[in-house]
Amino acid sequence: MADEYLRIREKVNAKEWQVKKEPGVHQGNTVNNYFNQYVEEDRSSDSPSEESVLPKVQTTSTRRRPRSHPQIPSRSAGNPQRPGVRQQRITLAAKQDNAAKIAFRNNKPPDKILDMGKAIKDIQPNVASVSRILEEIGVRVGSFILPQRSLGESKLLIWGNQKQVAMSIVELKQWRHSATARAAPKERPLSKTNFATHKSPIGEHWAADERTARRDAVKEYFQRAPEQGQQFKFNGYFLWPNDEVRATDLFGPSCEALDPLRMEFKVHIVFDEARSVFKVYSNSSVDKIYDVIQRIENTIKEFVARDDRPLTLYLVEPPIINDYRVGVQMIPGPLIGPSRTPSKIPDACGSKILPIDVVDYELEAAESALQNQVRMSTAIEKTLERIPYYRGHLRMRAQFGTFTLVKFQWPPGVPSVALKKFESDVQSAGTRGTLIRDLQLNRPAEAILDQIYHANSLFQAIGTGDESLVEVPPQYTAMFHLCHPEKTEDNIRLEVEFKENTADTGFEASKALWMKGLKPDGVAQAAPLDIYNIRLHRLSAISWQLKISADNLVDPSRITPRMDAFANGVEFKQPPLDQYPALHGYRIFTSPSDFPVLGIEQKTTFRYCLKAQPKFIIEISRYDEYNDDKSWLPSSTNWAASFYDREWDSKLSENAKLGVGNSASWNPHANPFFEPINSSNKKPDAGFKDFLLHTQTIGKFLDELKMGPQGPSKAKNDSGENGESVGGVKEGQHDQLF
Repeated sequence: MADEYLRIREKVNAKEWQVKKEPGVHQGNTVNNYFNQYVEEDRSSDSPSEESVLPKVQTTSTRRRPRSHPQIPSRSAGNPQRPGVRQQRITLAAKQDNAAKIAFRNNKPPDKILDMGKAIKDIQPNVASVSRILEEIGVRVGSFILPQRSLGESKLLIWGNQKQVAMSIVELKQWRHSATARAAPKERPLSKTNFATHKSPIGEHWAADERTARRDAVKEYFQRAPEQGQQFKFNGYFLWPNDEVRATDLFGPSCEALDPLRMEFKVHIVFDEARSVFKVYSNSSVDKIYDVIQRIENTIKEFVARDDRPLTLYLVEPPIINDYRVGVQMIPGPLIGPSRTPSKIPDACGSKILPIDVVDYELEAAESALQNQVRMSTAIEKTLERIPYYRGHLRMRAQFGTFTLVKFQWPPGVPSVALKKFESDVQSAGTRGTLIRDLQLNRPAEAILDQIYHANSLFQAIGTGDESLVEVPPQYTAMFHLCHPEKTEDNIRLEVEFKENTADTGFEASKALWMKGLKPDGVAQAAPLDIYNIRLHRLSAISWQLKISADNLVDPSRITPRMDAFANGVEFKQPPLDQYPALHGYRIFTSPSDFPVLGIEQKTTFRYCLKAQPKFIIEISRYDEYNDDKSWLPSSTNWAASFYDREWDSKLSENAKLGVGNSASWNPHANPFFEPINSSNKKPDAGFKDFLLHTQTIGKFLDELKMGPQGPSKAKNDSGENGESVGGVKEGQHDQLF
């Protein structure tokens, strides 16, 4: 519907940038010891020329106009107090200011000045540790704490209400007591000298601390709003579409998400909500004003990339002749999510195709496959156009598993429908399905591993490829589902990867990632792209999904010391000789017991590369779940598989390093993710066709891995071949349908 998309409200000069020069000398803010020196250096190095300054009243020839704003999706939900303003759920502020820091930014005086009894640097010599500790205390109790002038003084400034100030004082005194106890002098052997040598790093540490203190002081200055009456050489304005996107919702109450721009360009950025305009103040260069305004405008594109509806496709892969059945039935599936929503798994049923219809079906299947390819290519192109501005950890994967339907328009009282009708109905707007990672490999682990190790015609070892698949060691990951230590209503997840150590004594923890759990309603974060390819081969075959997702990582500033201690306490435990983890699921790690753990999993991954195109990686993983941290053998086991190009990670990793208002350097229109096997093939869809062929090859291998060398069971193979109506389902077989 056209009404779902609205352009930013047109108004006089609504899309103009205005930059002007005002006379006057900057009257510095005395809260910062380092700022006066910084201002003098900045004036001498970046003083602008008169030619670089736009006049106060812009003419048509000198006025600079930015590119038109992107369309912003409109929401129907409104605020009763502010009719017409959109209610959004997207924020670019990883951590929002509390009321105490907002008061600091607005130049309000501190609510308490606490004398610590001795210089702050004597309590904690490490400047970076002081900033981190003060921030942690402020976040924990809801206050904001800052040294009065420098760490050489003993006074701290505290903003907050009466209760927050009192709690901050208690925390600060405990910090001083513990730091003093740790710094108590200890007796040293007489053989060791206490004098500094010529290799002593004391001088380097002092210089590093000075640089850190200077940087923190400058940051604190530009975080604060200019004082009343301050004058600047250059002022810039950018009118913001506040009726469509509230700036304080997107950037935080004090627009703290723009702090990186404040530090990078050394400017003040203030949002005037009454006039719906960003004001940028600088004493250095007019070019900095233009750069900042351009970056602020680009944040609208990031908002659109995050807020736009995800592209979701449900496509049915045409079955091959031998596996074709005329109907589709629904069999009970697993309960989905914390809400335990029932689901159904589509399964092929009914009679085989008649010999007289084979030629017609082959033509229809080829046309259907081509339509699916075009739909997938179009969805990928549309997604790639907007994710260059998406800041965060993005991943692109083809995941294999079991497709289940949660919502579907199923005719009442009908045990099965025709395959063509199912292909059409599954693409309707009301359909909602998901791909569960379980491949449903109901076979002994020995048989599964043996079949994987003998797939030498498909896979090879990563790197030289000289090793046999048996010699490639599995990789282990410990996964913990935990209660947040400070927000009891939120769940978090910790993943700790283990790697083989050089001492050949086992494994050691190499990387730990903290991720946010599901939302309170049990719904995961919407992915920018979800393409489900439903395979009905071999009666309930393995489907696959092409997904671009955002890893919902916990911001580093929100990782508490207790969380750090738990992650550092996860250690490797040597399993017994007769308990091979990849075979028996024996747990190879220990964890601290002083953290509320909801669930524990161990992921054992067999990682190889595709022999036909080694840049593609195939991962077959075993997931073992344990009842608690005292259980060593799994309570349940399932298998999963994923497939990806190594270059996908290298390209999308750039998005994790983007600054505010920046975009990735890769060109979304140059087909950067699907390169053909034959570089001489210049057809635009050649690489994507190769990718689809690879997924078909892997899908067939996983089908064989699921069914075993003997293939499908005779009972399933013969179902529906007795001339019954479409589906051939016996009465009473379907008790629960949609």
